[in-house]
Amino acid sequence: MGRPSRLSRLPHYGTLLAALLLDIVLVPLLLALGASMSVARLVMALVLGAAFLAVGSTRLAGFGLIIAVAAMAVSEISQDQLAMTIELGLRMVFVAYVVTAMTLEILRQGDAVTLDTIAGAACVYMLLGVLWAAGYALLEHLRPGSFTIPDDWIMPGHQLGPALVFFSYVTLTTVGYGDIRPAGPAAAGMAVVEAIVGQLFLAVTIARLVGQHLSRRS
Repeated sequence: MGRPSRLSRLPHYGTLLAALLLDIVLVPLLLALGASMSVARLVMALVLGAAFLAVGSTRLAGFGLIIAVAAMAVSEISQDQLAMTIELGLRMVFVAYVVTAMTLEILRQGDAVTLDTIAGAACVYMLLGVLWAAGYALLEHLRPGSFTIPDDWIMPGHQLGPALVFFSYVTLTTVGYGDIRPAGPAAAGMAVVEAIVGQLFLAVTIARLVGQHLSRRS
């Protein structure tokens, strides 16, 4: 795994944060107003591009970005079930790579914690939601009925992506509204792991970084 070429990249982390917020906040509003799922895929492509910049534009990251976005384009054009399976799988692999690379870089900082480091940790936390959302979508695609989803959450063409993104972030933050829920052991197991990982990341990584940053300023 190539190490990012430079440490100071606040604009890149800022771009990634903005893209993630766009995916979480704006995309559902646009879909509710009648936009197609192509908009969601376009924004996700922006998120993946911003993630590529955040890990330092390495050759491995570039290769992962190209094949992930290419798979999205093929899936969008063909609407083929196999293409969608490949798209979701490649998205998971790329996001997992980015999460790992960014986490390792953050942990390498030691006591040299900056606002840039904290911004990167926030990006990693939000990317965990993206990673699990793709995993849930892949599971539902392979085993329909893995989740209980109300009819008003189902988009035209039986698109469940927005519902599973919502479920992922609700699970990550352990809010647990209960309107969308696992309907089998595989989905439940994934949700439990996401909740544990999310809380451990907050308790161990972000809390540690914020504490070190405040101690440096005092």
